[in-house]
Amino acid sequence: METNTFYRRLGENAQPIMESAVGASGYFSNPADHLDPNLFDGDHVIPSVRRWILDTLYQFWDTRYVGTASWSEVWLAGSGISYQWDADRGNGDLDVLIGIDFAAFGWHNHDYSGMTSQEIADLFDEELKAELWPETATTRIGDRVYEVTYYVNANSRDIRNINPYAAYSLTNDEWTVRPPELPANPRDLYSQEYRDAAARDAAEAQRLTHAYNSLTEQLHLTPCGTGHWVTTAAQLSTIVAQAADLFDDIHLGRRAAFAPGGSGYGDYANYRWQAGKDSGAVQMLRSIKDVEVTTHNQVETDIHGHPIGDAQFALRNAALWRTR
Repeated sequence: METNTFYRRLGENAQPIMESAVGASGYFSNPADHLDPNLFDGDHVIPSVRRWILDTLYQFWDTRYVGTASWSEVWLAGSGISYQWDADRGNGDLDVLIGIDFAAFGWHNHDYSGMTSQEIADLFDEELKAELWPETATTRIGDRVYEVTYYVNANSRDIRNINPYAAYSLTNDEWTVRPPELPANPRDLYSQEYRDAAARDAAEAQRLTHAYNSLTEQLHLTPCGTGHWVTTAAQLSTIVAQAADLFDDIHLGRRAAFAPGGSGYGDYANYRWQAGKDSGAVQMLRSIKDVEVTTHNQVETDIHGHPIGDAQFALRNAALWRTR
């Protein structure tokens, strides 16, 4: 990647961001004494809600795949179906997780027989995110608006494998994992060691954001192409890379909590992510990460005519092409 091209694009994209961003996370909210009445009638999901979520998925999939209901199980999961449902998170997050019997999928859909389970799950998720999420991002259920998102996890044929906080099988209309009973102040569940580590993340995010803003201002005030401009752009590039790395470490590290061997919702990796959202660290780091991603995509387009696709994406498409 050409350094001068990257610096020029970085200078165009970098804009000051708010320091000490206001954060929020329902993870630490006080629990209610009942489940969300827009979703539940007592202990069971309201039948019309259950039917809408299932119909929305299968109407989308039935135009693409064969035998959809026979190789999938659909759950509601996460804090939206727990006793912390009333947390102030803007639109209510409503996560729909789908487990796949990949052997049965392949039997019904022969064109995909050359693909791995992970490649098929990635294909599903890309289609869902690009084409279904926009249709369900602001869905009114009862008296509240929900952001309904559908996900496939290659390891979640039995959703208990990914240690969910709570999981309700819409397919079977029953709880698979009931939400836990929580203390009045959920922060009491976590150790001082956890809190100290989260405070270090917040302090580092603050430092990086302050440096990013200072260097961005200097870069905009310096004539492009001069020695001082190049030096400032190089320093800004370093800060952006550090912020992006920290964001990825916090964000992607969370996967360990919901993988075999992790401890789910109470795992430190998940606590770290939620604490970062609560402090505003995640919001600041994400803003800088977005600048890096935009800049890299623009530079790749400048040089190659288009962004360089993810290697796994290319391999998966090649496998699909071969089977067809």
